[in-house]
Amino acid sequence: MSADGVDPAEEPRLGLLVGRVLGVAALVVGASAALFVGLGQVGEAPPVVVADGPGDPAEPDSSEPADPSPDTDGATEGTPETDAGTDPEEEPEEPGEPEEPEEPEEPEEPEEPGEPEEPEEPEEPEEPEEPERIDPGEISVQVLDGYQADGGAAADAVAAELAAAGYRIVAQNPALRYDTTAVLWTDGNQAAGEQLARDIGAAEVREQPGNLSSEVMVHVVVGADRG
Repeated sequence: MSADGVDPAEEPRLGLLVGRVLGVAALVVGASAALFVGLGQVGEAPPVVVADGPGDPAEPDSSEPADPSPDTDGATEGTPETDAGTDPEEEPEEPGEPEEPEEPEEPEEPEEPGEPEEPEEPEEPEEPEEPERIDPGEISVQVLDGYQADGGAAADAVAAELAAAGYRIVAQNPALRYDTTAVLWTDGNQAAGEQLARDIGAAEVREQPGNLSSEVMVHVVVGADRG
């Protein structure tokens, strides 16, 4: 045994073992290097280009894609996108001929005014129908003198007028003073009193107050207007 504790008989075997280990290590390193080289070649292989036709191979596009760089606003520079659905190669349509403006319509001529219509004449009010006339001879009358300033002349004149018209004068007497001649009819004889008032033109006609004879149909009080 040597000084370092190794048996001299074992030295040749130890050297052989070390040599084998080193050889295996060298093989592994070489195989790894070859593998890396092969992978690099595979990655750098040129792209296969399909020819457009037989016998006319197309050349590969050697241009590299542009590396867009952001501008100050953060937008990418490049070709602006076209509107969806439009083909940039299409030619713009030629503008058509402008339409001619329509001629304005001529204003209609105003109609000539017709002759003004004549206003309708207002209808004349119908005269009230005169009631059926009573025979004056059937109407008894008393003539009263309400003036007396002329000695009864006005009362006599009215009595004579009524008698001439056919009225039956039954009495003639003095009365209280009246300024306006009045015709007073007894109850039930209104039509007779209104008829007599129309005949002599007396404006006042009414029913008697009750202090005159009820046997006489109509009492006529001659007033100062007849004097």
